[in-house]
Amino acid sequence: MPESSGDLFEIIATTRSMRRLKPDPVPPELIHKILEAGTAAPSGGNMQRWRFLVVTDPNVKQAVGTYYKRAWDEVVYPRYSAGDPAPGTSPALPANARRGPVSRGPYP
Repeated sequence: MPESSGDLFEIIATTRSMRRLKPDPVPPELIHKILEAGTAAPSGGNMQRWRFLVVTDPNVKQAVGTYYKRAWDEVVYPRYSAGDPAPGTSPALPANARRGPVSRGPYP
């Protein structure tokens, strides 16, 4: 393993969800590198049925956010609220599951 890749277990232990993203554009070279890493990920039966859609236009991002929120409100949230809690967890839903995705930045 190359030394520049860091310690895998340290990376796993310290990775956190990102909920506040910078509005800065992502350089095309970095997008390409991320897509290459994604295609190297394992897939069932090595079928590699990858489909990626890179959206950089702010108006398209906002439209996607609108559709995502609608799908969450109509499909995902009702399943969360109607289903049994996961084994070993409290029956109360986490606050973010009750209210749906949090609107931040240019997304609805």
